[in-house]
Amino acid sequence: MTPDPLDREESAFLNLVNDYRAQHGVGPLQVSAALQNSSSWMSRDMAAKNYAAHVDSLGRDPHTRIVAFHYPYSPWGENIAGGFPDAQNALHEWAMACDADSSGRCTYGHRTNMLNPNFKVIGIGRAYKAGSAYGGWYWTTDFGGTVDQVVNARQASNIAAGQ
Repeated sequence: MTPDPLDREESAFLNLVNDYRAQHGVGPLQVSAALQNSSSWMSRDMAAKNYAAHVDSLGRDPHTRIVAFHYPYSPWGENIAGGFPDAQNALHEWAMACDADSSGRCTYGHRTNMLNPNFKVIGIGRAYKAGSAYGGWYWTTDFGGTVDQVVNARQASNIAAGQ
């Protein structure tokens, strides 16, 4: 299955998250074709149905959905967000989000996903729906620890730039 191309902001996010990882001594992520399709589908689904949750409109949790898009490997992770039109704000939100556990302590789960040294690949999806409860924009990043079929980052940038 041909992966969905990265738009300008998705491509910018790849550069930003890899810079963020480098600042913390973690290697870069490559774009996985399977995870790219999974994350793009999830963002479009959340936009079309005006929700923000890890369980999609078909009742699938992230692992079930990622496997359905032909990424059967572990480890994996997922971040979702709504309301951020650009990559810089999405990255900042995920880096700073508290993600409190049941006792109220911050787990910083989104940051942990972005900085997890076991993750080697990523899919980055962004979708827009005017008038939605989440400011129009929906983001999904799916992470994986096994390098499968990857999209060349330079090609992704060229696609995003319209070349």
